[in-house]
Amino acid sequence: MTTPLSSIGFKLYTQEESWQLATVVAEKGRRVATADGNYVVLTTECGSELWAKLDADNRPYAILPHFAGQAKSQMMVTQRIRYNDRPLDGRLLGWINPSQGTLGFGGPPGDYPVLFEAPDYAYYTFMEVPCTVTVQLAAFAQSIETFASLEVYDSRAEKTWPAETLLSSGAAGLHGYQRGDKSPHSNEAFITGIVKASKTYENPLTHGHFQWAGVKVMGGLFDVCIDTSLLSGPLLVGQVIAGNFWLSGRLVFDH
Repeated sequence: MTTPLSSIGFKLYTQEESWQLATVVAEKGRRVATADGNYVVLTTECGSELWAKLDADNRPYAILPHFAGQAKSQMMVTQRIRYNDRPLDGRLLGWINPSQGTLGFGGPPGDYPVLFEAPDYAYYTFMEVPCTVTVQLAAFAQSIETFASLEVYDSRAEKTWPAETLLSSGAAGLHGYQRGDKSPHSNEAFITGIVKASKTYENPLTHGHFQWAGVKVMGGLFDVCIDTSLLSGPLLVGQVIAGNFWLSGRLVFDH
């Protein structure tokens, strides 16, 4: 079974392995302090990241994956999403490639809405919403199809969505259009996009391999990470991918 963790080379098979990994992150990672509590992040040379959330006794209670890539997009963040009462947990909702219009007036405020998990959510409590920011988004494949080219994708017999589409389960759920059995706060999305770059990485901590691709979806870019068990071979530039993804994002600030 593929998971967001296996999409960046961390294959875990038991609950015990999960807690062991969380302990390694807490012991060897870098502490990120916020007014609401502490995270610990363990980074790797290949871009894989693990974010542990610490409770009041500085013990890890959850661990989240991220991939630190170069796929940066402009976004208008419109809402904070809290899905429990823990201050370190949260998601952000925003519009990719924001238009010049005023939020709430005229057409949509961007190309499409995205709801994503923020592994360092509490770090952004200072931020006034709505606001326009730079975001680096990672998409971890849960299922995926590949097409050799845009022409092949467009010529398929079963016409579904155009080659650059994102349908956010959580964004739809917040407006009353729940997708299947997904939570209204889900950070999952159906994505079709065009591969602009690709590389196979080896996670230096586990020596597990995963596929990375820089994928364009209209005015947005995504660092797509895929468990190699979902693929028959490496992705190639110019291919079209389509599938379901788990989304993680971090905001990028110029210092």
